[in-house]
Order: sequence, then structure tokens, then C-alpha cells
Amino acid sequence: SRNPVLGFKIKGAKAGDKISVSWKDNKGDSRSDETTVA
Repeated sequence: SRNPVLGFKIKGAKAGDKISVSWKDNKGDSRSDETTVA
């Protein structure tokens, strides 16, 4: 898929906590993102 959509839930996260995700696809491209829980 050109623009895949990922969805997930995190239990126990509190306002101000940082969440980061990273991945690598089957073509060798990778990305990492970070956000702060509101």
C-alpha cells in the first residue's frame, strides 16, 4: 500500500507521556515518529 494507515491503543498513558514508534517496510524504507499525550 502506498499510504498505509496504522492504528493502535495504549493503556496507562498519562498526559505529558511521550510515545514513539518506528518501523521499516519490506522495501527498506524506515521512519520514526514521536508524540506527547495530551
